[in-house]
Amino acid sequence: MRLIRSDPKLKRHYRKNQIWFWKAVETYALGLYFIVRVNAFDRVPPPPARNRYYSILQLFDDPIFIFLIAVVGTMALTYSIWDFHFFHARQLMIGLLVFVWSIYFGAFLVQGFQSGHWDFALFLIGPMLGSIVSYGLTGDA
Repeated sequence: MRLIRSDPKLKRHYRKNQIWFWKAVETYALGLYFIVRVNAFDRVPPPPARNRYYSILQLFDDPIFIFLIAVVGTMALTYSIWDFHFFHARQLMIGLLVFVWSIYFGAFLVQGFQSGHWDFALFLIGPMLGSIVSYGLTGDA
């Protein structure tokens, strides 16, 4: 006797949108990265001439930005499981994912140029951003 019946629609949606499911998980992992590494952009003191840009970078690991990362991850997770198409959900989800990942790619890139310390997250975010853009342009319709 099976107590939990699996929904064939859910399996079909997952198979169709599994790339977006895993991009949602990766987006949650980005938020978890900033929760675990408190003040990720505060490690290295900036050169005095560039304090203005460094203070902008410090905003990207604040709780409000982590919350926004979670919102984008939740939207991608919701789309991947239920596969809804109203309000241009797919295009909106891809746009938000590209926006979040490119913002953090740029933030880690600027931090690397300023401090000379290249974070490993930069080298993980680049290929993830590339895969989102690539699959968004060529993936399923």
